[in-house]
Amino acid sequence: MAPVPCGFFDTRPKVSRDFVFGRDGEIEEIKRLLNNSFWPVILGPRRVGKTTVMRVVINELGGIYIDASTITGLKGLGLRLIDEVKRLNIKVKLNLAMLQLDIERRPMVTIEGLIRKLGDVVIGIDEIQNIISPKLPSLLSVAYNESRVRFIFSGSLVGTTRLIMKSPESLGRPLIRFELKPFTREQSIEFLRISSRNCGINISDIEIENAVNEFDGIVGWLTYYGSLRSSGKSHPEAMEALRSIAKEVIKDELSKLGRYELVTYRALATLSRARWIEIKRLAESLIGHSIDDKTFTTGLKALVNMYMVREVERGIYEVIDGYMARLVREYGV
Repeated sequence: MAPVPCGFFDTRPKVSRDFVFGRDGEIEEIKRLLNNSFWPVILGPRRVGKTTVMRVVINELGGIYIDASTITGLKGLGLRLIDEVKRLNIKVKLNLAMLQLDIERRPMVTIEGLIRKLGDVVIGIDEIQNIISPKLPSLLSVAYNESRVRFIFSGSLVGTTRLIMKSPESLGRPLIRFELKPFTREQSIEFLRISSRNCGINISDIEIENAVNEFDGIVGWLTYYGSLRSSGKSHPEAMEALRSIAKEVIKDELSKLGRYELVTYRALATLSRARWIEIKRLAESLIGHSIDDKTFTTGLKALVNMYMVREVERGIYEVIDGYMARLVREYGV
């Protein structure tokens, strides 16, 4: 049975603050930055609610949201932007049908022209790291210098900021990195307690504690657990169902890693927290041969950049999503 959405436990990204728990401060701060002409870049691990925070901000400011997870270049970005302008019925003194044809021939120039005419509009681009184009920084520079459009970005890569800034001194765009973190243990408990009460679901304190211990503050896992409970599943049934779902999700995410990134993550998932040399030795044992220092360090830094791993002290690393690491460790996902 598919989970039944219930307010806070709706697994889809939310657009109303009414069903967002514990992020009022972040939402207000991002709105303040935008209102002061800064361009926030929301960064953080997967499943901590970056898309939800962005969509709530855009909804409250009457802006345009673009999901770039399936966009690979400027042409795709331009077509999606035109579609959203039409869907939202934003008044612009341009022939949008002609712009759609122009995008095929001159994507950069066409998008620049549209942005200049949009007026004071907020545009949110989610997962912007997927738009691979050397012209993207120049396009954003034109938007900053020659239009009233304000941008908000999100991504799961630290390198997202480098991608869109590239040359901050010459482009002059005031980008602000804004890191969204997992819930604390106390926030996780309150989230499940308040949300279950609002949804009319009876989840005991012991079950809440057990779920919080398992999901390590990752909002997405907590939300999916609550959604499964709201569909009528008992605590053991919801935990088992989520385990099956999560294994498939994690398997897909790991399949996108490079060979050395994958073995390094598996090593650290086994160790949970360890020094550089300890992770390297276990990674070499798992892969069956030695790994030179530079190659290993590059793979480890890539995992840090993807917010899968963090450096807690100099030379000491740990996984960010403990539930993901546990499934990798226990089931060999």
